[in-house]
Amino acid sequence: MAEDTEKTMKSIESYFSILSKVLSKKEQQALEKSDVTRLALCPRGLSENDGGTPGGLVSFSLEVALTGKSMASFYEVDPKSIVKIALFHELGRMGHLYDENLSLYLDQESTWHQERLGQYYKYNENCRRMNIGHRTLWMLNDLGVKLDYDEWIAIAVSQGLHLQENAFYGGSKLPKLALLLQSARNVVLSS
Repeated sequence: MAEDTEKTMKSIESYFSILSKVLSKKEQQALEKSDVTRLALCPRGLSENDGGTPGGLVSFSLEVALTGKSMASFYEVDPKSIVKIALFHELGRMGHLYDENLSLYLDQESTWHQERLGQYYKYNENCRRMNIGHRTLWMLNDLGVKLDYDEWIAIAVSQGLHLQENAFYGGSKLPKLALLLQSARNVVLSS
């Protein structure tokens, strides 16, 4: 347990340290006014298999950012841009920036779900329904984080081109940044 806590703390420190290099001072200050503790401890999913652990969101986003940065020259993409969007691309999994009652994930109270399905979290019915990419873009807008066209598209389609809402963008017309984010996510998810 202490080892997990230490790993989570290192991920959080790295996450915010790297963000400070890709955000403006104003954007950093806005992020600091949000619930950064909840962000730091936010899971990425319901079960351990999909990042359902405290700090799972930050850990995954950090891995995607580092993987994307290492692939940036191949895709001819600005490393700062891939790092920025990789760190933020699933921010919507927080649910809400300021209100803990509107978190996307809540602790699972059902021992049946925990023991049989390995689900330690459940969806919060009070959190308004929105896909992760759209919620992320809404939250970044609320924070005043500036995104260029390629960054916006990359986040919008970040959950996969197989989703109906992303089919419109089509694979061949996607910016290189969006393709890089998809590739970096796939590498991390398959490791």
